[in-house]
Amino acid sequence: MKSSPLYPIGFMVVLAAFFGAVVSSLALVTRDRVEAGERAQFRQHVLSAFHLPAPREPDALARLWSRRVEELAAPQGEYYRVRGEDGALLGYGFRFQGPGFWGPISGVLAVKPGGTEILGIAFTKHQETPGLGGRITEAWFREQFRGKPLAPPPGGGPALTFVYRPPREPREVEAVTGATQTSSRLEESLNRFLEDLRRHSALAGGEAR
Repeated sequence: MKSSPLYPIGFMVVLAAFFGAVVSSLALVTRDRVEAGERAQFRQHVLSAFHLPAPREPDALARLWSRRVEELAAPQGEYYRVRGEDGALLGYGFRFQGPGFWGPISGVLAVKPGGTEILGIAFTKHQETPGLGGRITEAWFREQFRGKPLAPPPGGGPALTFVYRPPREPREVEAVTGATQTSSRLEESLNRFLEDLRRHSALAGGEAR
């Protein structure tokens, strides 16, 4: 039997079916845990955009989230109303997604009540090169967005301008050196997102005003 040419083929089929069943079973068993982990990680990113410390312990994070964050819906999609420890409104968080160099870049942008100024930004997913485009997740890069205006300058043009030197103007953001494609695509997609965001129902005559 083992000398038959069909034996190795049959053996491989049985082996593939066995490991396929094992992998499928593991995926099914761990699905809830994986989803819970992804949800917790996303919540940490939202809080990070507001410069709020996010507990790593799942129950503590869930309690903080339920006490200070409301998940809201608008025709443009989900958004988040975030409050401070004293209950005062800190601002709103909005999801964004745009093209990067190697794949989509997703994140959350936090905006002050009134919708005129950026509070912060967090990147939730990307496929950019570590050490180059991947540096957009580093604190020095994200911190630059704090206090930037949503509206374009009075004379027209984009709300944000990426530059390859230390910023000199309030709207300038220092791009990642050596990651031109990531920076230019992120600049373009963020400016397009900000333009759309100004018409978001929560900001354009909505509850934020």
